[in-house]
Amino acid sequence: MILTDSLQIVSQTAVENEIIFLIAAFAGSFIICLVLIPVIIKLSNQYNLVDKPNERKVHKVPISRLGGLGIVAGTLSTFPLWFLYANNYFLLHLLTGFVILMIIGIVDDLRELPPKVKFLGQVVAALFLAHAGLLIEDMFGIFGINHLPIIIQYGITIFIVAGIINAFNLIDGIDGLAGGLALIDLTGFFIIFYLSGELGVAFIAASTGGALLAFLKYNWHPARIFMGDTGSMILGYLLAASGIITMVFSRGQSSHFQYSEAAIIVFSIFLLPVYDTLRVFAGRVINKKSPFSPDKTHIHHLLMQTGLNHPRSAKILYTANIVLISTGFLLRSQHFALVIPLLILEVILFSEFLTLYKLIKAWFRGRRLKNKALRMQVDNRLLIDNIEEKDGKK
Repeated sequence: MILTDSLQIVSQTAVENEIIFLIAAFAGSFIICLVLIPVIIKLSNQYNLVDKPNERKVHKVPISRLGGLGIVAGTLSTFPLWFLYANNYFLLHLLTGFVILMIIGIVDDLRELPPKVKFLGQVVAALFLAHAGLLIEDMFGIFGINHLPIIIQYGITIFIVAGIINAFNLIDGIDGLAGGLALIDLTGFFIIFYLSGELGVAFIAASTGGALLAFLKYNWHPARIFMGDTGSMILGYLLAASGIITMVFSRGQSSHFQYSEAAIIVFSIFLLPVYDTLRVFAGRVINKKSPFSPDKTHIHHLLMQTGLNHPRSAKILYTANIVLISTGFLLRSQHFALVIPLLILEVILFSEFLTLYKLIKAWFRGRRLKNKALRMQVDNRLLIDNIEEKDGKK
């Protein structure tokens, strides 16, 4: 009895310590980023390291795009805590890819790099994750395919990591959007990791989330700083790694989630930015343009075109993301082949609703303008008749 009570006390103490450390990781990252961002803004303005507005961009004044430095500094400020619970071999591979993308992002934010160089950096970072054992191994019977050969596992892992990095880079189009979506996604991953007992990666999610929350204080409309490629690539990389980690850990016997459940949740977390990227690319190809040619056809652009401002557009997309993730969590135990089409239908309906709303609004606006023009014609005719009548009397 005494031994049982002692074990319970030790277990409870361990849980309390874990919670304290997680809070410390979140708070420490938040404070570091909160302090650094104003300094970065000041130095960027002083040395003209700013993003100047043009016809493709929605901001009207020059703004620093080095906010990613604050996110990186805040995230890495608590990395010693990660080693208390995570596998060192995995962490060293993750941090190597992190540093590679950080360097490429900083150089690109200061002076633009060719897309090939950035893509090469993303591939190398993905290779480090794959070498650490973070690989997509199964296709769940899609197209009759289950377990994949090792070379295909590497190829799909690289494709997914690079794809998610670029999806987050492309969705970073209005104030607070990319940072807010990443914070929501990280919250989902933190819940997964904590429930699964994977505290090492839970610390990474908590640290990055704290830095993001501080960054959003200065990135919310009207933004005083952007995250730049440094921020978007690092966030995309960490989120992609979190998704693959979720899949890999779910294969363990003690995992809180089964492999198919983890796949559904991860799919729901990434669906909104990935779908938006694919939709925009498809539209450009249909219009015989390069899929990488700049335009304003992303979902956030459609929202802005309906007359919504930055905060409202961002909040609508936050809500859509939360709905998708909640659907994934709630239906995770259902068959993979049923839930995935449902999630895709949700995001399509949301996207097309925006297009339909835009068309209806334009139609009503056109009707109002037409009625106004008719009234003006009638008024003008009455005025002319009145003048002619007076002239006739004279």
